[in-house]
Amino acid sequence: MRTEISHFWFGKFKSEDEYFDFIGEDENYYSEDDIEGKYLSEFAKSQDRNHLDHDFMESGFEDENILFEDKFEKYSYASEWILTAKEKLIQLNQNIEEINTVVFISKDQIKNPVSINNSNFNLLYIGEIEYEI
Repeated sequence: MRTEISHFWFGKFKSEDEYFDFIGEDENYYSEDDIEGKYLSEFAKSQDRNHLDHDFMESGFEDENILFEDKFEKYSYASEWILTAKEKLIQLNQNIEEINTVVFISKDQIKNPVSINNSNFNLLYIGEIEYEI
């Protein structure tokens, strides 16, 4: 049995455009030779990481009015982590019906993950989840 440990965030964005503005890669990141001090995305900046390997990250915006499990079932290995994630969110008193965003990334990509709250969205870090792959 092989397992993976990932950091997980769940949250609510006002729109898909705002989600992409935060999570999406900055088109200018690779345009200059000197990338020191630049951030690949606003998400990377929020986690104090200049670069994240998106091969080890998955995220999405799901604004359908359906059950939490159904909303995120299409993500990699969801059947292995979704109930644990739901349980953690409920323990944190989160309204799971309002959640429309998931982000998860391999544990080794971010040393000190944090939640992000602002007027346009919130993205709650719920911790690490180990799951079978």
